[in-house]
Amino acid sequence: MERRLLRGTGPDLGPLATRFHGEERTVLHVLEAQAADRPDADWLVFDGRDRLTFAGARDAGLRVAAALAARGLAGSRVALLLRNQLEFMPVFLGALASCGVAAPMNPELRGQLLGILLGRCDPQVLAVRVDLLPRLAELRDLGGVRLVIACGAGDLPDTMHGVPVLGLDALVDGVPAERPPVRPRPSDLAVLMFTSGTSGGSKAAMWPHHYLYLASAMASDALGHTPDDVLSTPLQMCHIAGLQVFANSALHVGCTAHLKSAFSARNWWTEVAEDGATFAMLMGQMTAMILHAVPEAPEHRLHTLYVLPQPADRFEFERRYGTTVVWQGWGMTEIFPHLPRRERLEGVSADTIGPAPAWVDHGVVDTDDRMLGPGELGELVYRPLLPDAMARGYFGDAETTADAFRNFMFHTGDLGFYDERGHVHFVMRNQDSIRRRGENISAVELENVTRTHPAVVDAAAYAVSAELGEHEVKLDVVLRGEPDLDALHAWLREQLPRYMVPRYLEARPDLPRTPSQRVEKYKLAADGLDRPQVREFDLRRR
Repeated sequence: MERRLLRGTGPDLGPLATRFHGEERTVLHVLEAQAADRPDADWLVFDGRDRLTFAGARDAGLRVAAALAARGLAGSRVALLLRNQLEFMPVFLGALASCGVAAPMNPELRGQLLGILLGRCDPQVLAVRVDLLPRLAELRDLGGVRLVIACGAGDLPDTMHGVPVLGLDALVDGVPAERPPVRPRPSDLAVLMFTSGTSGGSKAAMWPHHYLYLASAMASDALGHTPDDVLSTPLQMCHIAGLQVFANSALHVGCTAHLKSAFSARNWWTEVAEDGATFAMLMGQMTAMILHAVPEAPEHRLHTLYVLPQPADRFEFERRYGTTVVWQGWGMTEIFPHLPRRERLEGVSADTIGPAPAWVDHGVVDTDDRMLGPGELGELVYRPLLPDAMARGYFGDAETTADAFRNFMFHTGDLGFYDERGHVHFVMRNQDSIRRRGENISAVELENVTRTHPAVVDAAAYAVSAELGEHEVKLDVVLRGEPDLDALHAWLREQLPRYMVPRYLEARPDLPRTPSQRVEKYKLAADGLDRPQVREFDLRRR
């Protein structure tokens, strides 16, 4: 019998996901409802002090939308180079309400990579933190940007690369909070969300409004949040976790989410306790850093901590701090099928991410897209049974879109298998993936930036073990002339986001390759770090 995709045996859509119907399935409709039901309740709190109520967020977003329309910029792509800060959501919502598209960007971006990703989402408007304006000055130009919105306090230039710069307060001064005459539909494009770039470089995944609505609603349903819950995370809203699992999840529930502009292992438990948080999320080695820095937690309400992947120190974390760690769940920028839950699946292997939900077909395929059976390792693939329930491709990249969505299946690029019970098991990501301090790093992008240095002939970036789990970054280079690794590392610091700067550098005469010219990174990694040729750099200061 011919094998086919399998119907998910997990939960179907819950009450929050189905609360709105048809043309009302957008986060803008959800915000209107919450602003009417609980106008003065806190929705988002930034760094424990800057508060945004449901009604305040609605009105601020409408003012931004009206201000953009008044300048002929309604319907624009709006890039956000912002941390978790008060101005993020008004700009994000304003872009959506004006029938435009929001494109959140990692605030650690700088140099060549910032220029590349700006070009990839091609914005007409760019919202940027005031203290990040110097990074724009380092670029050659701003492409098609017609307005820079500066967010935060500080002195502003009149222009940046010839583009007008205007503070957010000045932009919306005197502008009424009126709903635009045309509202976006669930099928309209809402967000360009950058992938982590672990396979061929970061891509701008195109999210329709319905997917923005649905993924966050399903996360809320799966976690069973109520209006009495309080959520807290240092994960940024330029990623799915901060935006969907926290900010927009709290929107659906009508509860408060605390978002931090930065992570501090020493202060994390204090912040959680002061927030009154009942649910929090971290990534990877953050738990080991907290265990190293905090011998005892203050009195707190935190009953559930979601951590990806499962931390090796889970039992000690639970014992020492008196909370429950969950990890079973899996998703990507493009699709979020395996949602986290407070109740763990017990008696299963550590790689179990649970059954696929009832609203998708799923399977495992070989390199020729032939379906594999239970226990057979291959690439995980998914196909939603609902319209606009995932990303619809990559902005400006038809070739990559066609490859990832070929044969009516979304190809994740990740390896796994399913068992006889229908549980899906995640085994490993693409081999060019490096995870460091909660960030996925694209080895391809790091190598591409490195190769633009005039002394570099070739480069290979790969993961090596870190003291507290997850990875550190090692970069091997083939250089012209006499190696000067100090100068190269200083240049990389200026060109790369902080989380991408390699800790280890090594100059090699050449790189081992397969007959098809693919670098054999496993051979490089096998040489180890404890050799005089390997230079280690202190990354604590820029």
